Amino acid sequence: MRKFNKEKFLKTDFGSELESTVRALDFYLSEKSKISQWKEPEKYRARQKDIDKLFAQWEVYKLAVKQFYGVEYSFTRTDEYCGCCTEDESDWLFKVDRELA
Repeated sequence: MRKFNKEKFLKTDFGSELESTVRALDFYLSEKSKISQWKEPEKYRARQKDIDKLFAQWEVYKLAVKQFYGVEYSFTRTDEYCGCCTEDESDWLFKVDRELA
């Protein structure tokens, strides 16, 4: 396995696209939560389709990082933050803190 330099990795096209995908997932999940599936079913389904596509992309990134660097990251999000970390949150690829209003 290669040594995993997270900072350098996130500056690559692959790393920056991984981060963009995770940020988009977080955004679309937040947006979907504001849509009523009963009042706006088409908009709700469209947002879910976007989310499904992003999760599929995330799975590819996740597998590639595990294959090449031996680290398995998970997508995580809470009210306080989102990002990619190991299951026990001891190692973060990146973390985005939310600005709570």
